[in-house]
Amino acid sequence: MNDDRDGEGTVARPSKYQPEYVEQARKLALLGLIDREIADFFEVAVSTLNRWKLEHPEFSESLKSGKEAADERVE
Repeated sequence: MNDDRDGEGTVARPSKYQPEYVEQARKLALLGLIDREIADFFEVAVSTLNRWKLEHPEFSESLKSGKEAADERVE
């Protein structure tokens, strides 16, 4: 049986994560936004942003590539 329980007997909320967030996150990181600002943009907590990084490797990679490009421009 597949339900929305989080393993502790409570019902978990569905994730707000959307596949289009990958490109949006890259662009935000390119602009130099930090994780707190990116979380604010998506209207989630920083802890949620960190969970998305773990659960969606493509999201994590997009942030890394955007931040690296922004850092290179600063140098």
